[in-house]
Amino acid sequence: MGFVAEPGSPRIGIVGGTGGMGSWFAAFLEQAGLEVLRAGRKTPLFPEDLAARCDVVVISVPIPETLPVIKRIAPLVREEGLLMDLTSVKARPLAAMLKYSGAAVLGAHPLFGTDPDPVPEKRVALCPGRGEWWRRWLTRILEQGGLRVVMLSAERHDRLMGLIQGVNHFASLALARCLLASGFSWEEITGCATQSFQRRTRRIEEMVMQRPGLFESLLKENPAAGDAVKGYLRAVEDLFGIIGQGDGNEFFEAFDQIRRFVAGAADGPFSGAGTSGGNEKNKKCS
Repeated sequence: MGFVAEPGSPRIGIVGGTGGMGSWFAAFLEQAGLEVLRAGRKTPLFPEDLAARCDVVVISVPIPETLPVIKRIAPLVREEGLLMDLTSVKARPLAAMLKYSGAAVLGAHPLFGTDPDPVPEKRVALCPGRGEWWRRWLTRILEQGGLRVVMLSAERHDRLMGLIQGVNHFASLALARCLLASGFSWEEITGCATQSFQRRTRRIEEMVMQRPGLFESLLKENPAAGDAVKGYLRAVEDLFGIIGQGDGNEFFEAFDQIRRFVAGAADGPFSGAGTSGGNEKNKKCS
């Protein structure tokens, strides 16, 4: 980690700092030499204590609890400070922080989990709300700590996450239900799985080891997830219709459309390694 805190660096308080992502962020900041206070269900400090004692207050609680916590804590954050959140839904939390607090406001979403498996490039989506100085401060800490920052609006973030998280998890759960109804046992299915299908079954196994409420929240709390899933279902229906027609030409045309879409990516598989474009529309955050 390249960043080293300077004398007089702000004190950070993390509401939910004993949970998965809150603990990760606390450790990340502490490694940079910053002072971090944590409030959780079993800590001596309460969220109100953090608002009174810290320059930066971070909300890192489950999605259904985020808005109530913001309403409770946001008015207490000092106006010269920063209020931010780490949830995977951005538009509603950002609007609530701007409404209930006079402090600078940022929405952040780490685009990775807290498991120890190595990720080639860890990214954090940042959604600006208010306060340019604090935005630059946080960006500098994240980048010097080895993270790639993707800057985009909260609305665009939620639309992208409706696809990247909503459709992704929905498709995995739908596949799992399909396998459940097939009449085959899990052992039979995984015992004959191809290498590519093993990746799908491993993902299902990883999902069922986690709290179901996490996936319910990602599908229900993101207002863009519903439309994204509807788009996925339309795509499934269209593809099924193409296959059912028995006309190979239409299938090849559909496949070629997908190939051209993927090939158009700035760092897609057909163009070699690259970097995302400079404008928000082209920035890659998945």
